[in-house]
Amino acid sequence: MVSFRRCILALAVLALFTGLASAQVNVGGSQTGPFSCTAAAVNPTQVRSEGVTELLGDIVITCQGGNQITQGSLVPTANIVVALGSTSVTSRVIANGLSEALLLIDEPTEAEQVICAVGVNCNDLAVGNTARVVGNGASGTSPYKGGKYNSFQGQLAGPNSIVFSGIPIAPPGTAGGTRIVRITNIRADASALGVPPSGSPYGVTESIATSNGSTLPITSNTATQVVGLVQRGLIVTVSSATTWQQCFSVDHQVSGSVTLAKGFGAAFKPRNIGTPPALDPAAADPQDVPGAIYNTEDFYFNPTVSGLAGAGRSDFGTRFKILFSSINNGVTITVPTSLGYDPSDGSTVEGGATPVTSDSLFVRLITSEAGAYVAASSGDIVADSSGNGIAVYEVLQANTSDLSEKLTIPFKITYTSNPGANIPALGTSNVDASFAPVSSVHTAAPNTVPVPRFIASPASAAHFTINKCATHLLFPFVTSQAGFDTGLAISNTSQDPYTTSTQAGLCTLHWYQGDNNPPDSIMPSANLPCPVPTGGDAASINPGTTCATTALNAVGAFQGYVIADCQFQYAHGFSFVTKVGATDIAMGYLALVIPDPPRSPNPVSCPAGTVSGPAGCGGGSGEQLAQ
Repeated sequence: MVSFRRCILALAVLALFTGLASAQVNVGGSQTGPFSCTAAAVNPTQVRSEGVTELLGDIVITCQGGNQITQGSLVPTANIVVALGSTSVTSRVIANGLSEALLLIDEPTEAEQVICAVGVNCNDLAVGNTARVVGNGASGTSPYKGGKYNSFQGQLAGPNSIVFSGIPIAPPGTAGGTRIVRITNIRADASALGVPPSGSPYGVTESIATSNGSTLPITSNTATQVVGLVQRGLIVTVSSATTWQQCFSVDHQVSGSVTLAKGFGAAFKPRNIGTPPALDPAAADPQDVPGAIYNTEDFYFNPTVSGLAGAGRSDFGTRFKILFSSINNGVTITVPTSLGYDPSDGSTVEGGATPVTSDSLFVRLITSEAGAYVAASSGDIVADSSGNGIAVYEVLQANTSDLSEKLTIPFKITYTSNPGANIPALGTSNVDASFAPVSSVHTAAPNTVPVPRFIASPASAAHFTINKCATHLLFPFVTSQAGFDTGLAISNTSQDPYTTSTQAGLCTLHWYQGDNNPPDSIMPSANLPCPVPTGGDAASINPGTTCATTALNAVGAFQGYVIADCQFQYAHGFSFVTKVGATDIAMGYLALVIPDPPRSPNPVSCPAGTVSGPAGCGGGSGEQLAQ
C-alpha cells in the first residue's frame, strides 16, 4: 500500500509539471484584467552551515486581477510544488506521513486558521465576496473568499521537494486587491552545501511550480528565489594544552577552556519565544503571525489548531556538545553548570542562576545530547569505558541581534596521585566542540528524530597532558680517558618508611663533551643489568634498588658531564672516578638535582615552593645538592 501511494504521488507530481501550459479558464463572473502572480522570498534567513534542519525564509506569492468567481461556483484548484536546489528538504514528517511544511492563504491569524487535511477535497464554493472575510469557517463564514479553508499541509514529493495538492485559488478581481499565498515551515540540510568561505555565504534556492498555469500564473522570472544564506554558525577556539605531573595530586585546577562564538547574530537560539526570560525550555507559546521573524528553533507554530500535530515545533533550543576524549584514567573533569555572557565587557559569568541581563546569552548544562531537557546537578564528568565524556549545554536565552555574544567554558581537573598504580594514567586528553545533537539523518524524518540536528564539526585539540614525575641528575665531571673511568650509580629511593608512593622507570643518560657528544644511553644496560626485585620490571630501575654503569662501558672514551633523566621521583646519584686497576687513586661525589620540570631557558626562574602545574616547578628552584 505504501509503495502504491508513493507511485500515485510521483504521478501526481509529473502531471503537475506537464500542466504548466494550460490555458486560462473563465469559470464565471466578470473579467477584471489579467490574472498574474509574483513570487518573492520575503525574509531570507541566515542558516548554519553545520545544520541539517535549518529554517528557510518564506516564499510569498502575491496575485492580482483575474476573473471574479461567481458565488456558488467551485474555485479552481492547482497543485503547487516547492523544490530546493542542491540540498534536501528536512521538514519534519508529522502525523499520517504529512509534512510540517504549510501553505497559508491570505495571512490568517491564529483565530482564523482553518486546516485542510491532505486527502480531503478541500475545494469549496466561492462566497462571491471579493474581500477576505474574517471569521470561523465552521460557523458558515469564510476565512477567505475562495472557501472556508486557508491552511494546507504539504507532502514529501521527493528528497528535495514538497507538494501541496488541490489548493483552491480564487482570483481577487478588483475589489479584493490581492490574493496572498505563503509557503512556510520548510527546513533544509544546509550542511550538504559545505562550509562557505568567510564573508561569502552560499544561497539556498527554492523554485515554485504549479500544475495549472491559469489557476496560479506565476511570473517565470520570479519562480526561483534565494530563501537562505549559508554561513558558519559556530566558531570554536580551544586554549593551549596544559601539562601536569603524575606524582602531584590536583584539586579542581583550571586545565583549559573552549570558546564558543557566533558566526552570525542568530546562530544561537532558544527553543521558543516563551523560553526567555522565564528560562522555560518547555514553553510552547504560539508563533503564528505569518511572516514574523522569531529567531527561535521553533518555526511557524500554532498549538491551537487541531490537525497540525506540532508543525513547526522543535525539540529544544540550540545545544552545544563539548567532547572530551582519551581522558586519563583517574581524572575527573569539571565544567560549570551554567554560563552567561556579560555584554558590558564581553566576559563569561559562571554558575549564575539567571542571565546577566534580560536578553543576553545564557546556557545551562543538561544531562543528554538529544534527549529531553533535564538540568544537570553537577558539572563533574567521569570518563566512560572508552575514555570519553561529554558536556552538553542548551541555550535558554540569546540576543540574536548581537554578533559579539560568546561563551568561554573553563575546564578543571581533579585527581589523587598514586604513581605506583599509574593513577592518573599518563598521556594526553583531547577536547572537541560542536553544535548538538550530531546526527547522520539528512532527510525528512518523523518525530523520533530530533530537530534541530547537526553534523559533527569539531575543533579537535589537545586539552592536557599528564607526564611521569621525574628526577634530573647532573654529574658535573665524568671521564674515561687516560686510564681513568667513572662509575655512575643511581638509586630509586621511592621505597621508604614514610608511605611514599613507589615508582619505577628508566633513566636516560645524556653525554656532553662539546661538539662530539656520544649518543644517549639507557640504564640499565644489557651488560650491566639492574637488580630486579620479585614482581619488578627488568626494563626499569625499581623502587628500593640501585643501578650502576661506567662511562667506559657505556660510551667508551669520554670526558665531560652527564645529565640523567629518570622517570620517577626520589632518584639520587653518586659518581666514583678511579684510575683503572689502581687501588689508591679515587674520588667520589653526589650528583646535583635539577628540579622537575626543568624550565627553559633558566631553571632558576621557576619560583620556589609553587605547586605542580603549568606555572609550577613541583617545589624548589635552581640546582641543589642531593640530600
